[in-house]
Amino acid sequence: MVTEHPFKNKTIWMTRPDGQADTLTAQLEKHGMTVCKLPLLEIAPLPETPLIRNTVMALDQVELLFFISTNAAQLGMALIENYWPQFPVGVDVFSVGPTTAAVLEDHGLTVHYPVRRMSSEALLALPALQDIAERKALIVRGVGGRELLATALKQRGAQVSYLEIYERRCSHYAPGEIATLLDAQTPDAVIVTSAEALANLATLLATDRIAPGKLPLYVSSDRLAEVAAELGFDDCVTMSGADDPAIMAALKSSP
Repeated sequence: MVTEHPFKNKTIWMTRPDGQADTLTAQLEKHGMTVCKLPLLEIAPLPETPLIRNTVMALDQVELLFFISTNAAQLGMALIENYWPQFPVGVDVFSVGPTTAAVLEDHGLTVHYPVRRMSSEALLALPALQDIAERKALIVRGVGGRELLATALKQRGAQVSYLEIYERRCSHYAPGEIATLLDAQTPDAVIVTSAEALANLATLLATDRIAPGKLPLYVSSDRLAEVAAELGFDDCVTMSGADDPAIMAALKSSP
């Protein structure tokens, strides 16, 4: 007997950037859910500067290579393969979770990543990152973001540098647009998987004079749950990660 999904006939607000929720949206709709795409961030690749080019060309001198998001993996590998048709040997590759790892594995790489939780904290707990003194590390990411990973690697004696190849921009909505959407259909879950997206959502709600507590929030980490509480979201579920299986599991286990 097939068990009906508890979120059947319910409405989900999906806040991932355009093009990054298509597979998950199809899965949710297959289970009878209505998905409203509400991108809260835009991903803008940066122009290739001499610094970016020189950093990529020196990849064979790197020993620990980190990709902190699927955007970093997709854009980073496209850039790397322009200069390295054969990926340099001796580089250990790390990602924050299985979704980012899958992008890298599609390029033939062996990837170290935390399985149970997708976060910098879980990544830093991997055995391969405990004895890294004097090793050269490169973090592929967007402009800005958390410094936890770099700080911890430096504390363990690694030499850390960044390859910043994109920037995150807040998506813009006209005043009243979110309120109109909310009046039309109150969502049963709002999926948010980044701090920048969460901050933008809070700003948009404030513009339309909507109390954050009106939205049932689903976030991808304990850290995001703490940020959500500080922003006034008092109806918040913490998922086990930001990947599709974690989101599906969280919705399935909801009362």
